[in-house]
Amino acid sequence: MSAKRVIIVDVMHLCYKAAFGGMPALTASVMMNGEYVTIPTTIPSFVIKRIFEWSKGGYYPTVVCFDSQGGNISRNAYFAQFKTQDNDAKSYKGGRRGEDNLFYEGCDITARLMNQAGICCLKGNRYEADDLIKAAVDLAKKQYPDMPIDIITGDADLVPLVDEQVSVFLSSRKTTYATSEDIEKRHYFQLTPDTYQEYMESLTNYKNLVVPYNTVLLTKLLRGDKSDGIDGYPKFTPTKYKNLIWDMTQDGVDFEDTFRYDAPTEVICYRDTEEPVPLELISSTPKENLMIKYGEPPALTRICEVLSEYLDDDIINHVRRVYNGINLNMAYTNVPPEVRRRPAKITVDIKGFDGHKLQEVIASLRINLPTKYL
Repeated sequence: MSAKRVIIVDVMHLCYKAAFGGMPALTASVMMNGEYVTIPTTIPSFVIKRIFEWSKGGYYPTVVCFDSQGGNISRNAYFAQFKTQDNDAKSYKGGRRGEDNLFYEGCDITARLMNQAGICCLKGNRYEADDLIKAAVDLAKKQYPDMPIDIITGDADLVPLVDEQVSVFLSSRKTTYATSEDIEKRHYFQLTPDTYQEYMESLTNYKNLVVPYNTVLLTKLLRGDKSDGIDGYPKFTPTKYKNLIWDMTQDGVDFEDTFRYDAPTEVICYRDTEEPVPLELISSTPKENLMIKYGEPPALTRICEVLSEYLDDDIINHVRRVYNGINLNMAYTNVPPEVRRRPAKITVDIKGFDGHKLQEVIASLRINLPTKYL
């Protein structure tokens, strides 16, 4: 068996493939409360087999991240504050395919089966899978500081997480590539710092741009993202963007460590005054009298400092607004109370699972795992 790698799966792109990719509908009849019930198994069958294969039968530490239904509600509320009469028809990810209850039923069945088998599945109200993936990466880096981490996804929003430890396996209809055959995944391209620029510039969204390593986030901040309903800064043309990249490259700007997602700052404050609590008084102050105030992520401060050498204040304000909306696992506290959220905190251990137990759990649904790793 090969050296271990941490596997973090954005499971929703697999669920979409199973549900909307033209696969034949699968069902199974199971006994529940004395009656046979028909269970849709297209999604769980497709997803679980992929997880099993990619984790080498549970040998690799594995995390599977789910969207919650309406998981983007906090981000929607954040971006809604900036809508005008001209663009109020747009919303965050407003152009995405709508999912019905049957789709989420398939996702929920998949999560329940994997949980029963001991697979680490993450899902949280008001959190998208991307948010949980970022939290999982942060945890994996602490738990396994010397182990490669593979994010498997269909979403380029996760590309800014690529670094010397983290690869993003981005789904591709045309290409299969990995640094070694052992970790290859059919129809996925492994993005590393070395493969980043050539592959990203081959994609339709970036064909007229230059995309040096770790500048995808900068592209989205300035040029927007139609698929997510994120507006670019007006008239920030490809030529203007390429000139900016050229100037920054000539000046030696450190793209690698600048354009990153980052956790917001946290300050413990008194609830009634919102003033910071001195460190020596925190432990003796009743918890009900305390609150956490979230501030600007350090990476955003750094990004704005760098860009202010090249761009006007109005553009910097646009960058700050968009970053705070798209930053993974961001706190949203300046939105209506019913949709506020804090960053997700993951307390579970990231570990492998027993493939034989997984097969036992799914056997009643007539799902059979490949025998290679059993």
